Amino acid sequence: MAASDEGEPTAEELLAMLIEGGVLAEREPDAFVTTDDYDATRGIYHDTYTTVSKGEFHESVADVFGLEDRETAAERVAALSVTRAEFVAYLAIDSELDWSPAPATLARMARVVDGVGPGTPVPDGVVELDDESYRGFVEANERAIVTVWKRHCDPCEAMKSELGEILDAIPEPVAVGGLDGEQCAEFRRAYDIDAAPAMVLFEDGEFREGFTGRATAERVAAACAEVYGS
Repeated sequence: MAASDEGEPTAEELLAMLIEGGVLAEREPDAFVTTDDYDATRGIYHDTYTTVSKGEFHESVADVFGLEDRETAAERVAALSVTRAEFVAYLAIDSELDWSPAPATLARMARVVDGVGPGTPVPDGVVELDDESYRGFVEANERAIVTVWKRHCDPCEAMKSELGEILDAIPEPVAVGGLDGEQCAEFRRAYDIDAAPAMVLFEDGEFREGFTGRATAERVAAACAEVYGS
């Protein structure tokens, strides 16, 4: 793969490398998504690094980049505004490619891929939320349910196939939202959600009940009756 005159690949060359390496796919002209193979690899690193403490995260950065200690890593992370998602993408891309780019090139690839991402696992029929918006959603609705979804999740897919019946089992006027569990570590930590699918019930902005695992219409109706009395 050719590079620019300065030795570093251009943006177009980075995209070509990522497509050739099976990390990205062009869904339509100038519209890219991450591949299923890459997403599966990324999921392994995501589960490892998104919930560890800051100290453990900085220790991992120090190990990967050969830095002196976690304090040095913390300074480098802050100076370069490196996110955990970018670090996960860096490791996943390096693992997925059958060749090893220079660290600077790999870091640029990580930023490109972090900005692409796959489609959302949240199904149509529920309001899509994230760590920034879920709190406003549950506070704006007297009664609200937040569902948690994940890609490559058989129980999630089974629930989606029955989503109409599940939504019909939820009494009005309960608002229903959904979020990508892999992207919303803050929500999962706040309500102790360690698997998908999951449902978290709120009333008057306050947490009332949460459960994980495939939910049938009957299970959802029973939870709503217990929490909301209907």
